[in-house]
Amino acid sequence: MTPSLLDRLLWAEVGSSFVFSLGLFSVLLVMNHLFYLARLVIGQGVAVETALVLMVYKIPYFVAFSVPMGVLLATVLGIGRLNDHNEIAALRVSGISLYRMAAPIVAAGAVATVGALVFSEGVVSLSDARYRTVFNDVMAHGPDLRPVDNVFFQAPTAHGNALYSAHRYDPRSRTLAGVTVVYLDAGQPLEVIQAQSATYRRGVEWTFHRGNVYAFQHGSVVTTGFETLAVTVPRSPQEFTVPPEQPSDMNLRQLFRQVAALHREGADARTFVGELNSRFATAASCIVFALVALPLSLRPHRSGPSMGLGLSILVLMAYYVVAIPSQLASDGRLVSPILAAWLPDALIGAGGTILLARAAR
Repeated sequence: MTPSLLDRLLWAEVGSSFVFSLGLFSVLLVMNHLFYLARLVIGQGVAVETALVLMVYKIPYFVAFSVPMGVLLATVLGIGRLNDHNEIAALRVSGISLYRMAAPIVAAGAVATVGALVFSEGVVSLSDARYRTVFNDVMAHGPDLRPVDNVFFQAPTAHGNALYSAHRYDPRSRTLAGVTVVYLDAGQPLEVIQAQSATYRRGVEWTFHRGNVYAFQHGSVVTTGFETLAVTVPRSPQEFTVPPEQPSDMNLRQLFRQVAALHREGADARTFVGELNSRFATAASCIVFALVALPLSLRPHRSGPSMGLGLSILVLMAYYVVAIPSQLASDGRLVSPILAAWLPDALIGAGGTILLARAAR
């Protein structure tokens, strides 16, 4: 189906402002992050080259984050120009309703939604992974590293699982203190290793110092002491000093797999369900912002971009005034994570529909 002249007119006006709007919000976010990286360079001695690499890896995230805001400002500016030049009035006089004008604008928002999701799943997920790798390496070698207390994790083995724990990890000496490893098969302990300390060797090998090995065989326990013992521990020193991967660090495919796995195990998947819905709801806000921006653009004004930017900021403030308490309520288990994710879109979308209906009278 070939787009009509009206559709092409509206898309051209909004599209011509989208690049400017997307660039404006992206630059604002980039400048804010530059101040953070500058503090790392000045306060922690991070190399300028490393800071620049971090900045490059972070730019795709800022671009993706700015897409809904760019749609909002681009619609306000584009339709506002047509309104200022009385072209909207001429279209309405010729019998074209605001609802008909809203159709291509909302369609453009839908295209931006799909584009934002594809861009985030592809480019952003890869660049964010590289950003975390470089950043974690910087933090792992930072001058102000602090010991980590109560280390605990588990990992699969050839015969079952292994539980690893330590009272403390010292990143300066790369030493674990008060180490215990429990090897399990079908939930039953096969072997326990306890040592006063463990130092990093290479790869996944650690040297345990002054301890005992307890082997469980046929209802009895065989104890063997040692001064040093090479043990495979599936953690490098860097991994003890960086936070574990969070749901916000995962791409959509990883989130879907994690939610499915937790549901199979009967475990709580609220956090991952909330993050998954938040990703889709944030992208879908492009549609909501396009809808609400159209009637706002028809307000009589001659202030050009300044008024458009002001209206956009007000809408964004309203969006986050709803989004932030909703997220806090979800974290406190007062509302479901699905409702918390979609409530801002629903309320702003309802407001946009009401404004459009009033403007169409």
